[in-house]
Amino acid sequence: MTFIKVCGVTRRQDVDAAAGLGVDALGFILVEGSPRRVPLEEAVSLAESVPAGIRRVAVMMNPSPGELAEAAACGAFDLLQLHGEETPEMVEGAGIDVIKGLSVSGPADLERAAAYGAARYFLFDSRKREMAKGSVFDHELLSGRTFARPFILAGGLGPDNLGDALVAVRPFGVDLNSGVEDSPGVKDIGRLEKAVAVVRGFDETERGERR
Repeated sequence: MTFIKVCGVTRRQDVDAAAGLGVDALGFILVEGSPRRVPLEEAVSLAESVPAGIRRVAVMMNPSPGELAEAAACGAFDLLQLHGEETPEMVEGAGIDVIKGLSVSGPADLERAAAYGAARYFLFDSRKREMAKGSVFDHELLSGRTFARPFILAGGLGPDNLGDALVAVRPFGVDLNSGVEDSPGVKDIGRLEKAVAVVRGFDETERGERR
């Protein structure tokens, strides 16, 4: 089954709705300046409301060693997603499973993944400037490539483009954020439901798997 992560969650009602749709993980963004940021204390409260069996992810970008240690040790999260210029040593020493996020615009960005063998997963996302234009990175860059860890595909995915992306890339997982929102941090549950249905339809028809 394709792993489904819903990221940028800021509200308890969206936690409940996403959980009801059977997603696999929920992400809470701790990054200063993000329109979807929630303070650590609020992220912990939201994470503690997540039903058992759904993985809870704290998303960070270039955290200080103290910030990284605090998020890893607080007990509310199952994974950290590090989405900045963190070193391989930071990933290895995090003390918790890590999703290493890499922003992609060309082959060199994908080649950086080789340095992060300590990560549990990779996440490949569009660069901010491409997202601002409403575009996603060229999925053909992933064609024929293999990586040391399973990868999650991100970057503007929603019900309108998800089917083509799944067929083209066949990722371990998908990350749903801006493509299933009314506004930053406010999920459009109708679009989220459609996106989940697209993924599960792909699993059934292309992979012969049914949840």
